[in-house]
Amino acid sequence: MTENPFSSGIFYDYPLIIKKLLTTPVRSASRQEIIFKDEVCLSYGTFFERVNRLASALEQLGVKPGDIVGVLDYNSHRFLECLFAVPMMGATLCTFNWRLALDQFDYTITHARPKVLLVNAEFFPLLEKIPESLGPVEVLVGLPGDEGLTQTSLNIAHEYENLLEKAFRSYDFPDLDENTTATLFYTAGTTGQPKGVTFTHRQIVLHTLSLAVTFGSLSSVARFSSDDVYMPLTPMWNEHAWGMPYLATMLGVKQVYPGKYNTEFMLELFERHQVSFSHCLPTVLHMILYHPQAKDMDLSRCKLFIVGASLHRNLAKAAMVRGIELISAYGIAETCPLVSAANLKPGTHDLTGEQKLDVITSAGLPAPLVELEVLDPQGLPLPHDGHTLGEVVMRAPWLTHGYFKDPERTLNLWRGGWLYSGDIGYIDQEGYLHLTDRVRNVIKTGGEWVSSLRLENIIRRHDAISDAAVVGVPDEKWGERPVVLVVLKPAFKKEVNEEVLKTFMERFADQGEIPKYVLPDRYIIVDEIPKTGVKKINIRMIREIYG
Repeated sequence: MTENPFSSGIFYDYPLIIKKLLTTPVRSASRQEIIFKDEVCLSYGTFFERVNRLASALEQLGVKPGDIVGVLDYNSHRFLECLFAVPMMGATLCTFNWRLALDQFDYTITHARPKVLLVNAEFFPLLEKIPESLGPVEVLVGLPGDEGLTQTSLNIAHEYENLLEKAFRSYDFPDLDENTTATLFYTAGTTGQPKGVTFTHRQIVLHTLSLAVTFGSLSSVARFSSDDVYMPLTPMWNEHAWGMPYLATMLGVKQVYPGKYNTEFMLELFERHQVSFSHCLPTVLHMILYHPQAKDMDLSRCKLFIVGASLHRNLAKAAMVRGIELISAYGIAETCPLVSAANLKPGTHDLTGEQKLDVITSAGLPAPLVELEVLDPQGLPLPHDGHTLGEVVMRAPWLTHGYFKDPERTLNLWRGGWLYSGDIGYIDQEGYLHLTDRVRNVIKTGGEWVSSLRLENIIRRHDAISDAAVVGVPDEKWGERPVVLVVLKPAFKKEVNEEVLKTFMERFADQGEIPKYVLPDRYIIVDEIPKTGVKKINIRMIREIYG
């Protein structure tokens, strides 16, 4: 006689694992849509089947628990399938940043050593440049690009869709230990070789739940719910696209994936599908606001949280004028990444003008379950007085425990039970975090610290400036001196030169807003600011070029 599991009296030790995020949408959202470029429209029911087929196919290729499966793709439904299927079967999903410099990209492939690599055909030429690094890869699976599967010298063993079509429709996903490693991705590598960070099932589930509270339950102007239409504008290979695909799927939200980034096409998808929630870098927000195609678009339904770099006040003002509800959020690769979000406190939604900008452009309040402090060089906490600078440290149940196969650099990450972010900032009297610099970016001139971000914010106040960066370069007399790189708006290219910018900055020194010794020595007008693959200022490259 078969034992009835519902009457056995044995409790279920519920594991916090990624497959549990599908419990709700399997029951309540099977007809909801997941759209890819208007070429593919899946119901959630079909998506769940494809997740099962992918796990079944990978198992037939020899993937076992603990193996690493890599993916190299744009934002797509296939990437979303990988985010679930690979870790749910007990393997580790490694997402690769194809925007890295070739030597760094080569390093990440070699360092991770994936057993199976799923690769979009548009990246075949990139892999052809590093054939030696593919030695540990047992199976290459091709994902169709815009032109399908193109010719290549690579040994592509299978095509993704054919693989899924031949696989079993169901897969028995096990109840894993919640501390099983689920994902691996690499930092941008702006100051050296990229570092691998790993996250467990437990960490991803808790991070997903905290995201849900931060943007769904707390007093947020950018509230996210199951009624929204979600489209990620940050890449899925970077920090799980801020973990939002996990949350959107858990809530059964309509999701739209744009594939290769293209501003015109992305704006078309925004209008066609009435996208209401996303997240992006300030650079992308700038591209949206000032793109000719967006000039007459109604953006008032859009809710955005800005990540990856500081949200400048002028950009925030321009977005607010267009009716976009936006806030800043803060996190780093090592934190999964949510640390804080600039939600308004209860009773402060009537804030207007500069006061509201002070809040939404800050790094925000700690997310639920996050402990946040700023410490002095001796590791002692500093007052929350709105001006005392220290290194930002944090605790949360989803922070990475260390760097993948890199114990030496892990020692500098965790100290005294705190994860050290490498960011410099202060906490104000209301508890909001404000970032001023990275530890490695702070300029030390004549023994005094200079905030590059503060100088950058001031130069951006000039009407002619489209983009700017301030870095410290070696100086024989002073140790380091600040140098400014600026990109001019087209209308100002004939009117503004280095002397104009120098005079503009000197005005702030005369007014006492900055001391005269921090005024930059050089103002360099460029066509483009060097950026990393995730569109952050590439400090290392700038120093190499102009140092």
